[in-house]
Amino acid sequence: MTKKYYIASAKGGAGATTFAAGLGYALAAAGERTLIVDGDAACGCGLTVCGCEGAQVFSLADYARGACRAKQAVVQHPKYAGLYVLSALGCADAGAVLAAVNELDGLFDFMLCDGAAKSACGGAIIVTEPYAPSVKAAAAAADGLRGEGKQPLLAVNKVNGGLIVGGSIPSPEDIAAALGTDLLAALPEDLALTVGIWRQYSKKYYRAAAAALCGKRIKTPRPESGYTGAGGYFRRRMRCRI
Repeated sequence: MTKKYYIASAKGGAGATTFAAGLGYALAAAGERTLIVDGDAACGCGLTVCGCEGAQVFSLADYARGACRAKQAVVQHPKYAGLYVLSALGCADAGAVLAAVNELDGLFDFMLCDGAAKSACGGAIIVTEPYAPSVKAAAAAADGLRGEGKQPLLAVNKVNGGLIVGGSIPSPEDIAAALGTDLLAALPEDLALTVGIWRQYSKKYYRAAAAALCGKRIKTPRPESGYTGAGGYFRRRMRCRI
């Protein structure tokens, strides 16, 4: 049976869609057949972030009116084998999105449902930034998910290791402890992601998150590791001037 995770954004701009894309890439690279379900009916940002924009033949809007089956609305990634995207672009019918997810159950190893089909998902992942407004929103999201019977995992996005070492922001581990959640991933700040560049440095963090989601025990990289010692001191100083 497919393992389905609801990706919850703590607040706008936390990077839930980018996280879903990165985690989906890493799961597919590990041999897991993975579907990203993007619930953004207005913009279809999941297609853009995943590099699949314009690749749809049928859409969930077509599925909602009975013009195709759910699997016909699925887009296979042109570069990464095992990675697929199902976008709700143009389909404001949440019931149709849920029905499509249920219809596709069993065809994939993982489904990452970004703001979609929450009731169909057995697990949940909250994506937050390591700053007070986002952490407060994550706490509210965690309480809401627990009220629905889901114990969420936590992904802390856009982590600047220099700010952790300097004491300006809490560590991802401290945030997870404060929210009463298990930490799935701590993802480094990467300004290149917004223009579609996936650096090897960032990919290793997503691979670690995918391994953890698959139940594998690996050494988890730490964003602050490059900001300690004499070299880290100068790196922190340079970062403060940017």
